[in-house]
Amino acid sequence: MAEQHPRPVALVTGAGRRTGIGRSIAERLLRDGYAVAISDIGERFAEKPDYEAVEMSELDATVAELAVLGEVLAVRCDVRDEVQVDAMAAQVVEHFGRLDVLVNNAGVGGGLGEVVDMALADWQLNIDVMATGVFLCSRAVARHLVDRGEGGRIITIASQAGKSGMPLLGAYSAAKFAAIGLTQAMAHELGPHGVTVNAICPGTIDTPMLEFDGGLMDVYSRRFNMEKDQYRRRVTRTIPLGRFGQPADIAGCVSWLASDDASFVTGEAVNVTGGQEMH
Repeated sequence: MAEQHPRPVALVTGAGRRTGIGRSIAERLLRDGYAVAISDIGERFAEKPDYEAVEMSELDATVAELAVLGEVLAVRCDVRDEVQVDAMAAQVVEHFGRLDVLVNNAGVGGGLGEVVDMALADWQLNIDVMATGVFLCSRAVARHLVDRGEGGRIITIASQAGKSGMPLLGAYSAAKFAAIGLTQAMAHELGPHGVTVNAICPGTIDTPMLEFDGGLMDVYSRRFNMEKDQYRRRVTRTIPLGRFGQPADIAGCVSWLASDDASFVTGEAVNVTGGQEMH
């Protein structure tokens, strides 16, 4: 095993997309003084090849951009696969000698539509990535944190749709509700080991995933027979702070939850929505 790294180490899943939330989180943690491992699937989904999953070339490009800020390790991992997830956690510990913070960020934005029209494959992809994936990654890292006995942080990027079910988001909402429930259960179980477990619930965040064909803006604007720009203005009116969120807004909350300032915060699902969600 490598010598203990002099700085704390964070692992951020789903961080390969160069303009996504995960990349912003990784950048913020690097600026906070962490060494950071970032992971992504590195290839298209075999069962959904039209979905714009992050390929290895984009993951490598993201690492190259972030490396100017500090030490970054790229790990290819499909969070749906138990063997790959356990190997990822082991690789990060082997490389850095430690692992202090897990950020479960891997997610998908496909399979949007009414439940009566939803294909089982779309339901399963959402659940597998954003519920089972959170479980597998959290379990792997929690085992290391418990064995090490020095505490740590597990932070899951959930959603406001994990608190309020939304039309056309049945599978996505179900996965995010599950992630929040798991967060609360793990907070009870891992608290005695000094590990805090929290979720962040982003609102409408301006990322490429929002604008994909078949993504949220596309599906909802067609549902309401509006142009995308018209629908964006409609959504903005539901946000008290009057704007869509930015990836940096989520990264800032991760930074706080990972810090000593949040050492007495666990089991929470923190809204970062500009007031769009208030419970």
